[in-house]
This record gives sequence, C-alpha cells and structure tokens, in this order.
Amino acid sequence: MRVAPDDEVYRVNTVWLGPRGLTFPWTARYLAYAVWLVTFLVVIGFEAVTPLSVGVPPTWEVVITTLFTYAVMGFVDHDRPVAAVWQTFIADLSAPRGVTSRTMVTSTRRVRIRQSRYRELQGSGRGRRGVFARLRPRKVPRKVG
Repeated sequence: MRVAPDDEVYRVNTVWLGPRGLTFPWTARYLAYAVWLVTFLVVIGFEAVTPLSVGVPPTWEVVITTLFTYAVMGFVDHDRPVAAVWQTFIADLSAPRGVTSRTMVTSTRRVRIRQSRYRELQGSGRGRRGVFARLRPRKVPRKVG
C-alpha cells in the first residue's frame, strides 16, 4: 500500500498579489511583509539612536531592509519557520569554537647583513644609476685550466 505525501498542501504559499485587477509585480508571502516591517523599524530605530541621519525618503533603509528580508526568507519555508531560523542563527553565534593556536615566531638570527656590500653601495657616489648598476649580478670570468 502506498501513502501519498502531503507536499501539495505545503507548496501552497499564502501570497497577497494586490487588489483585484491591480496586482503587484512581485509575489511575497504574508510573512515576508511582517519581516520587512520589523526589519525596517529596527533599521530606522538604529539610525535614530546613533548619530546617523535618516534621509527623506529613506532610500538606503528600504534597500537594506529589502535585501535582508530577501536573504532571511530564502531560509524560511514550511519546515523552518522564522522562529527556528532565528534560534539557529543565535545557536551558531553562541556555539563554542575550537581554539586554534597559531603562534608566529619571528627571529632575526638568520638575517645577515654584509657590511662590506653595504659600504660599497653607500660610498659609490654615482647617484641612483650607479647604485642600481652595482646591484645587478656581475659576470665573473671563469678560470680555465
């Protein structure tokens, strides 16, 4: 005996398309409007408390709120309601992390400065060209025999 899944029931989104005859060019669930409104009020409240200025019309606030709502509603479905997404977010933030100990040790014991080469460059007195000419590798004649 086969049992039919009830996925068709959950695929139906409660969506308001707008007034009869004048539909919106987007589809959004009722929950998205609520998340958008709460997020917008939080953004405006944050700007009111901090020394940031709220522009009229609040263009950037609407953009930030819309992008945040779009991102959050990507995680929300019939299996994961908004409360579960929020609890998962808080649990991920407060989860204990393994401590990685990366210790960078620097030492100058192996850095050698040859005094003779430094004095050659300093005392050449030929200007910039002479200094760079001395930094080029020299061709040393080979001894044959």
